[in-house]
Amino acid sequence: MEPKKKLINSADNCVDEALCGLVRASGALSLLKGHRVVLRSDLGNLRGKVALLSGGGSGHEPAHGGYVGAAAILSLHNAGASGVLLIVKNYTGDRLNFGLAAEQARNHGVAVDMVIVAEDCAFDQPSKAGRRGLCGTIFIHKLAGALAEEGCSLDQIVSQVTEVLKGIGTLGVSLSPCSVPGCLPSFDLPPGDMELGLGIHGEAGIQRSKVASADKVVKTMIDHMTNPDSQSHLPLKSGDSVVVCVNNLGALSCLEMAVVTRAAIICLESRGVEVARVMSGSFMTSLEMAGVSLTLMKANQETLRLFDAKTSAPAWPTVSSVCVSGRSYITNPEATSTPPQADTHSEGPLSPLMRQVLGRICSTLLEKQEELNSLDRAAGDGDCGNTHAQAARAIQEWLQDHVVPGCPGKLLSVLAGLVQEKMGGSSGALYSLFLTAAAGHVSEGRADAAAWASATHAGTQAMKRYGGADTGDRTMLDALCPAVDELRKLTAAAPGGQMAVLQAAVQKATSGAESTRDLTARAGRASYIAAERVTLPDPGAVAVATILKAVLESLEGQNFRPHCFTQTTAKMEFACSHVVCDWRPVGAASTGFSPTEHTYDNRVTLKKQGPVPPPVPPRHRPRPTSLPPHHLPPFQPPLRPSSLPPPVPPRIDKLEGENRLKVNVNVVSLSIGNLVDISQASGLENFQSPVICGKCSAALSCLSSMQSNVWVCEFCGCANNVNNSVTRVCIGQRAGVHSDDLYLPDQSEDDYQNLEDTLVVFCVDISGSMIVTTEVTSGNGFPGYISRLQGMQDALKKALLSLLQQSPHRRVALVTFGDEVVIYGDGTSTPLTLRDWALVDYDHIWQQGVAYTIPHCIAETYQQLIQRVKELREYGATSLGPAALASVAMASRYPGSKVILCTDGMANIGLGAMEQTPSLSSSSPLTPIFYTQLAEKAVESGVIISVMTFEGTDCRLADVGRLADSTGGRVNMVSIGTVATEIESASIDNVLATGVTATLLAPDGVYFPYEDENNHKLVKDIGNVTRGMEITVQFAVKPAFTDVFIQKDTLPFQLQLSFKTRDQQKVTRIITEQRPVTICSRIQTESLNTVVLGVHCAQLCASLTMEGRVQEAQRQLKAQQELLGKISKQRPIQQEENIYGNWMHTMTTICEDISPESEILSDEAAKVMYQMKRASSATSSNSIPTEKKKKKKKALVAGI
Repeated sequence: MEPKKKLINSADNCVDEALCGLVRASGALSLLKGHRVVLRSDLGNLRGKVALLSGGGSGHEPAHGGYVGAAAILSLHNAGASGVLLIVKNYTGDRLNFGLAAEQARNHGVAVDMVIVAEDCAFDQPSKAGRRGLCGTIFIHKLAGALAEEGCSLDQIVSQVTEVLKGIGTLGVSLSPCSVPGCLPSFDLPPGDMELGLGIHGEAGIQRSKVASADKVVKTMIDHMTNPDSQSHLPLKSGDSVVVCVNNLGALSCLEMAVVTRAAIICLESRGVEVARVMSGSFMTSLEMAGVSLTLMKANQETLRLFDAKTSAPAWPTVSSVCVSGRSYITNPEATSTPPQADTHSEGPLSPLMRQVLGRICSTLLEKQEELNSLDRAAGDGDCGNTHAQAARAIQEWLQDHVVPGCPGKLLSVLAGLVQEKMGGSSGALYSLFLTAAAGHVSEGRADAAAWASATHAGTQAMKRYGGADTGDRTMLDALCPAVDELRKLTAAAPGGQMAVLQAAVQKATSGAESTRDLTARAGRASYIAAERVTLPDPGAVAVATILKAVLESLEGQNFRPHCFTQTTAKMEFACSHVVCDWRPVGAASTGFSPTEHTYDNRVTLKKQGPVPPPVPPRHRPRPTSLPPHHLPPFQPPLRPSSLPPPVPPRIDKLEGENRLKVNVNVVSLSIGNLVDISQASGLENFQSPVICGKCSAALSCLSSMQSNVWVCEFCGCANNVNNSVTRVCIGQRAGVHSDDLYLPDQSEDDYQNLEDTLVVFCVDISGSMIVTTEVTSGNGFPGYISRLQGMQDALKKALLSLLQQSPHRRVALVTFGDEVVIYGDGTSTPLTLRDWALVDYDHIWQQGVAYTIPHCIAETYQQLIQRVKELREYGATSLGPAALASVAMASRYPGSKVILCTDGMANIGLGAMEQTPSLSSSSPLTPIFYTQLAEKAVESGVIISVMTFEGTDCRLADVGRLADSTGGRVNMVSIGTVATEIESASIDNVLATGVTATLLAPDGVYFPYEDENNHKLVKDIGNVTRGMEITVQFAVKPAFTDVFIQKDTLPFQLQLSFKTRDQQKVTRIITEQRPVTICSRIQTESLNTVVLGVHCAQLCASLTMEGRVQEAQRQLKAQQELLGKISKQRPIQQEENIYGNWMHTMTTICEDISPESEILSDEAAKVMYQMKRASSATSSNSIPTEKKKKKKKALVAGI
């Protein structure tokens, strides 16, 4: 082994040359001729002051010469100094040499004293040599120097710094050895290992282990430094204030130092320690050792005053005198508009496909990370794979929390913003340029093959224009340009040949990337590298080819058809394009109507002649882009020349057998999450109040007929007088077949609420069972164990940090429950404890919760909440019900707030205690009355409750989950590994609207099976709405009205949504449209929107199962599966449709295993049921695969 390379002239002269460099650069220091001694140039200023003397061996630069400036050394008595203080590190050589100097000086009549710095915290047991002196020495330099400059006496200085020394501790960690110039390394450290507690000369430490993350290493260091079991520990408690020195031992990069500094601040603050000052840099090194030491000095006002005193020492950093803890360090950009990635968007028919493509791209880039890094090391800095992986992860995170906009241009703008922000570097800028330029060429209405070809061409031109590169320059353009040229052939390709064009484009990109192996780089960082050293393909070109290949594979897997791109979708979407008038439920058991068959002949009364209504445009089509277009022709008004008889409908009694539909396809899907988001309705007119029918409360619309100020309601036939002065009369005279209107009544300023004025309450189980441990893999790869409560504490810390970073003005509160309920609030007030009789007093708990104020936001209470979480301990029973009640009461003060309830066991004390196990029979309701009432109270108060239980426990989720099901929250089961992610995700979910009521009106003669079978008006109190919420409703025609409706051209439908937005703005949104009518025999099943039918089936069957109506759920499932099977014989079943088939299989598995007399739903089955009740077309990617549920079949039902 050879000595390490050093950039010096010679090992013999390097110390003298280094000292010369120091003093010549400083301007205020000088060398004592003939000695390796650094002096202040202004020795005359020392008269009457104590001089300081310190030093040691070389290799620790900038110590100690860099700290000369507040004192000087040697001949100080002749300069008029009133005494000399020797500051010595506790090493034998240092003590001997400085001790000798002190004795010699005393012989000459000089007043001398010595302070020995021994602040090393490495060793647990005391030794004769004592603790070593490390980087804490520079704190003594600074404080003693400040005191000397103020004119303090030698005794005063010694007294003060000796007291300060008691509160200083240092510990180091090394990732590599160091070596004296011309010598071999002082010790060996295997690759991948680190050593804790070594000295600055390379002396052995106390422990070797595998290198861990910066956060873990810093935590280990501070844990060891403050361990009271160690004789050398630094006593540090919550509330103490410290000065932190993060010292680079020589070879860490500035990037690493900044990461460690952040970790040290966060770790100390999490313990309740105030970080008053921080200095980070190289202060006492060990040559080129890769490592860091942490020095903590307990500080009071006097210590900080001396620390902040000005000095001319060249190595002392400029440190702010502002306290680090508590200082706001995030500045919100004053953007004129919201970044595209932060906007909310509405889904469209392309959304599922684009989400699938993006997911495939991201996963592929993550798989290629190391390969791209390897290619980049030959001609760059080796991080091409890392930057692409950063972009992929950013997109994946965005996809988890956002809907994919239906407009491709908006999606490209979102992606441009994400890669610009998260990817960084030249690659991020180039991709962002491409996406930004391409975004203007595609839209929801123009997303055909020609538009995409134009978009990719525009993006490529922008990269050339601003990047300065072109084909042949050995860049990503060598893969992208040939592919884009090939894609331009899409404009002339027949639909059947467009996939072949895509395949050829990918082949061109792959060949182009491979060709860069033989090209000379003329752009980018590789252009500065000798050509003979660059023999591998360009990593940027390989990345482009990888992305295009992933797009192709995803489209091939989706049976992609480019001509489907122009489909549109509606927020009120029907499963069938026509209203089927003659559908009858099999057996008619659930409808209250007998399946009466009507006989028709040619003697049908003609309808009165009148003006022909406008045709219905074919705007409502299946949601998924991969579904084929409708085979039903667009509805046209029938021609009725006087010479032709009217059309005769077929006899319904002839429709038995194969043409008979067992599934009611009269289903409408209402995208409530989109409809209440009025930020997406900026183009709609808005008015103060609608004109309402006096009988059925329908609103005047574009379908309404007005004659002489009289409106005959199209839904109930009631005649309504309408005043001409009413501004909304214009709606009744507006042409069209669809209207979408907003009504915003006048409100006073007091009616509004700040968007941030909401509360997040963490309601956490700390009962005795939370002590149960789970085996986990530690950072060093060895197995370890963590209790449920420890996992919960870690999860809460992450959630609190996320809220602090994303919503610093949000209020956050903590409630715990065991034998008693403890309301900690925001952590700043005295906790309120509810125990004994109070746990069964509903009114008392509610009043206490409402009265407990949360005055501060998390930006002010973060430290206190973290400390409360750290202090939690397991004990006692499970008073879940009282805790949930108190949490809802606290949140009720702030509509739009949320409660996150986490538990690992069944409630067994206080309100809501579950002593008996109910069955799944209709006579024994599944949900106890307490949880039903509490859910209703939460809905009334605009509070969302999310419920999370631990896997493998029996929490009676079927009961407790009612709280989340009714309020719009999440129901989930977590593990130690997933609890942090789930809680953090639930805590940042935003409520879009509260107090939501949906009213669906159809003509008199229509009814709603399973809802209101005697009324053509359906009112549903929804309560709270979050993003992606979707409800489905089926309707049918009463037998007595079949004749009438079959003779009509269309039937009107109206949706009225009343709600309050997050800022408590009252809104009514009314959508009205008409649908053509038909009969069963004319329905082509392959044209049905099976996504709408599938969502409805999941929601309906899950609700029936939870109500104990298992046999009805089974009948519905069987009929739905038969329909899907029938469709599969007529056309291929697409992936998004298969997902709902998997849902049906899962529910069938659960239902088949339930015996109402002997068994109940297990927590696992209840979770599935609740998730299916909230199924939507936007959540299909999160559906439960059939294979997985087959494996868990036996766990879905629990015996008594």
